[in-house]
Amino acid sequence: MAITARNQITIVDLNDAKSVQVYFTASQGFSQGYNPDTNVYTPNYPTQNNTITPKVYESGDATEHLANCTNVVYTVNGTAITASTNNANYAVNAAKQLVIKGNLTTDLNVTFTADYIDADHITSKIGGSFAVIRNVTSGALFSVVLTCPKGNVFDKTVTGDLTVTAQCFRGSVADNAGNSFTWEQFDTATGAWKDVASGRANGATLTVKPADVLNFQTFRVRAHDNGGNGQSAADAQALVTFQDLTDPYTVELYCPTGDKIVNGTGQTTISARIWQSGTKIEDEATAAASRKFDYAWTKFDKEGKPQNWNGATSNVKTGNPITVLAAEVATKTTIVCEITKK
Repeated sequence: MAITARNQITIVDLNDAKSVQVYFTASQGFSQGYNPDTNVYTPNYPTQNNTITPKVYESGDATEHLANCTNVVYTVNGTAITASTNNANYAVNAAKQLVIKGNLTTDLNVTFTADYIDADHITSKIGGSFAVIRNVTSGALFSVVLTCPKGNVFDKTVTGDLTVTAQCFRGSVADNAGNSFTWEQFDTATGAWKDVASGRANGATLTVKPADVLNFQTFRVRAHDNGGNGQSAADAQALVTFQDLTDPYTVELYCPTGDKIVNGTGQTTISARIWQSGTKIEDEATAAASRKFDYAWTKFDKEGKPQNWNGATSNVKTGNPITVLAAEVATKTTIVCEITKK
């Protein structure tokens, strides 16, 4: 059965937790243009290095704390770059910034990790990620535009499926020859793009079924033009988000013992309560034989990575309610609850 609704909660250990956020700035922006007709890169990174600066902040503190970070590592398309790395295209300077020195041959997916030492001398692992996009243009700009003939919202007026169609252009002229399309959807659980369900994509058209959309779902098309007729090969992409207004269920997560673990001891309990049109229709007190939903609780660590439940070989636990032990909360733990109608 398709997931009916979803919510999440973060449990924090006050013994060693600081709420730390990381975001990034780029001296030359987060994209680089390349024209294969003129072999020109804009900006040209060998002469205008792109310097990426992490900004590290604690909640309630206006001071920037990158200076309090050690063991800084940038992983660029799977390759770790540190201050001691000898690489012609990337470097980590004395200010702990990533310096991009070489022009892009592909998109860069970059992950930043570091050890952060707070004012209480507690060390925790922090991180973040960003992308630097390579935009290829040649002659007239190649682009792809998405249209939804019946709209992008499922509601009571919609019967059946919805579709989205991709149309390529060179400048303002439709380009209908030599194009291929790859359709993907964004997975909120992993933060990555994945292939759409089998049978949904048919060339330039994607069929979206109600079961594909849980509240909101973003899809991406990647278009490729083989070139020809004096034009070079090119790539472009576009996004579209569908909304489901027909799903009447809402998940409320109730934590009667609080969402904090103090000094690394104790435990807390999380319950799921299901609401429909302003009325609670099921909760942790509902007898098992009378329940209309199955409950799946997925656990992630402080870096957003899947983390197995204590004593288990999986990061998914079932039932309602659930108990979270202090041993399962290292700084903070995020738990996503998904319900599925039986």
